[in-house]
Amino acid sequence: MVVKEIIYKHIVDDEFKQPYEGEYWPSKIWNCLRKQYYDRTSPVLSGIDSARFTVLGEALHELVAEILKKEDSVKVTSELPLRIPHPTNHEIVISGRADDLIVIEFTKERYLVEVKSVDNLQHKVRNGYLPRLEHRAQLNLYMKAFPKSKGVLLYVDRSNFEMEEFILDFDEQLYLKTMERAELLHRAIKERKVPEPEAKLRDDMRWQCDFCLYRAKCDKDS
Repeated sequence: MVVKEIIYKHIVDDEFKQPYEGEYWPSKIWNCLRKQYYDRTSPVLSGIDSARFTVLGEALHELVAEILKKEDSVKVTSELPLRIPHPTNHEIVISGRADDLIVIEFTKERYLVEVKSVDNLQHKVRNGYLPRLEHRAQLNLYMKAFPKSKGVLLYVDRSNFEMEEFILDFDEQLYLKTMERAELLHRAIKERKVPEPEAKLRDDMRWQCDFCLYRAKCDKDS
């Protein structure tokens, strides 16, 4: 119990990482708009369940990056800064550090590798649940920041380290939809107008409600 309590103490966030106004993170923008709104206007600290997934994801990213660095024929870089201005609204920028991005360069080709940890990997692959839209959109933003790159979504099963990869090209329409979401969120925050509870309304997003820290507040505002 002593060891567990020490570890939990150090992995749970005890500070808000509040971004600057108009700055939005590539890993968050396809989360439920209402949740993102609450994160900005009335944030609460994440709990241990969220922290466990974050720590596991970071550990897998670091492990994959270190393994790839052992390959002499490639150059590997990770945790790069990112800044993508909105194409029409100069109040908005996609910004942050690409914590789960690994850049691989060899000969004249560049691959952007995004590492995601999942449960029941093969079941999700067979049933078409992967790659997830929010993961594709996140990697798509990275490809916008690093033109003429190939994208690789690398899914790793948390239980047995089994892996599946998906090779993606830049998708202009997905990029524009992502920027539209950033603009919707930005407008809602400026006007203090709570967005619709889209995770409740969309089958492909409803799973987000199961892990949401704002469920009670959302039910009250609906």
